[in-house]
Amino acid sequence: MSGSDGKNAEKKKGDQDPFLIHDRIGHTGLRHFLDIEPLERRSRPANWRVRRHSHAALAQLFVLSSGGGLIELDGATQDFAAPGFVWIPARSVHSLAYHPPTHGRVVTIGHGHLLALREQNPEAAALLAAPRAVPADIVEFDRIFTLADHQHGVEDGLSETVRDAMARIVLATACRLLRTADAPLPGRRDAALVAAFRALVERDFTARPMLAAYLDALGTTERTLRRACARTGQEAPKEIIQGRIAAEARRLLLFSGLSAAQIAERLGFSDHAYFSRWFRVREGITIRAFREERQTS
Repeated sequence: MSGSDGKNAEKKKGDQDPFLIHDRIGHTGLRHFLDIEPLERRSRPANWRVRRHSHAALAQLFVLSSGGGLIELDGATQDFAAPGFVWIPARSVHSLAYHPPTHGRVVTIGHGHLLALREQNPEAAALLAAPRAVPADIVEFDRIFTLADHQHGVEDGLSETVRDAMARIVLATACRLLRTADAPLPGRRDAALVAAFRALVERDFTARPMLAAYLDALGTTERTLRRACARTGQEAPKEIIQGRIAAEARRLLLFSGLSAAQIAERLGFSDHAYFSRWFRVREGITIRAFREERQTS
């Protein structure tokens, strides 16, 4: 094999790795990406640990058939166990420590599949907006993975069609299981309102607008929005806003290297002292202790 051929083969091998793809070609190339692989493939060589990281344009689904462990989602830690799954949207900072041996699959999904599902069914956008660890019967996922195994390595004119269909089936199955966990079933209007509200929060939370500003933009009332959140299994509107600010604060404290004063300014707090008090009351820990504890762990 020539040097050029070797490089091409190496690149082709790397192109099958969603994390290398993310580094190499950025968000646009990941729009319709789908990868399904055994959970043990990455976890076992890493001593069953996945360090803190996030993906700007990739969502992930960890489906556990046996075992369990400890997961950190946007700075909050919780136990999880099989059977069940963990849903992690793009941009959510997460780490995992499995109890060896843990078995299952990791599904990595490009943001284009989620956008397509959101256009067809806004209910899904609300269900998939936040990271979740859910105990569940995974038999439907097992059927999907069996089909995926049969399709592995098949490259023809229908490969992209099969890939897109597989991604949507995975997302639809996750939505159904989340919907069951969050009964009662949300109505389309409620789900659309909550999805629109979350989109505004995502866009504007660093400016720290009052809830009234969001209500004006949505053309609704606090009572209507609060009921829609409750019916779709979401937190109250004010808690969604505060939770998004808190998640960003935790992410910046862990990953940015910025000082607490700089983070306070970036998140729209009037002064550093107020931000420190707010964080301590909300998280139950001081900023310094939070950073030291996470760095030690």
